[in-house]
Amino acid sequence: MYSVNTYNGTYQLEFRGYFQTLDEAMEEFQRAESEYMENFEYEVGTTEYNQELENFIFNSRIDKK
Repeated sequence: MYSVNTYNGTYQLEFRGYFQTLDEAMEEFQRAESEYMENFEYEVGTTEYNQELENFIFNSRIDKK
């Protein structure tokens, strides 16, 4: 079982749920990443976009239970 916790922009983690397989956990992680990045009006590839993406990836996690 895997738990997914993602960065929500306030330096806190948001619990996204428990998943039976790593594939399911990765799907939820990617969904959360898309939702997070949609909140910004930065062009893909700009410094600002990359910094926000880095914040999300660095602060989010998938843990095996």
